[in-house]
Amino acid sequence: MKSHLTSLVVTALSISIVASAHSGATGVIKERMDGMNAMATHAKNIADMFKGKAAFNLLEVRAAARSFIDHGQPMVGLFPDTEFSRTGKYTQALPAIWNDAQGFDKSVQQFVLQSEKLLALTETTSDQVVLKKQFFAAAKGCSDCHKRFRKPKQ
Repeated sequence: MKSHLTSLVVTALSISIVASAHSGATGVIKERMDGMNAMATHAKNIADMFKGKAAFNLLEVRAAARSFIDHGQPMVGLFPDTEFSRTGKYTQALPAIWNDAQGFDKSVQQFVLQSEKLLALTETTSDQVVLKKQFFAAAKGCSDCHKRFRKPKQ
């Protein structure tokens, strides 16, 4: 569980750094980067709670789950098969997104499903162990997708 948390924090921080470093992005690339940055910010906040660096706040967990859903649902549409989307300035997308469109879609759907489960749990329990487990199930979707569909850090 600790390695998942560390991986999540590193992913969240790297997304934040990349997003600010790529402030010149435009169009659909900027739109998807903004969404990723919003999700990363929430993920970092929740990870800090589960690491004991911040007080547990059920409302923040709920807000994170909603952000994951709100940004996850349109994610596939933010990667249209266009030259700009594939090769535009600052894109981090690998060709695998379009070469394995079904796999990408399935990854995004799984992330949204796990995020919906997290949201539902926030409405029925405040048990941190249960919420932490489901949070990691959702966050795993981020790291799995990044491993398969995002360029590695240089």
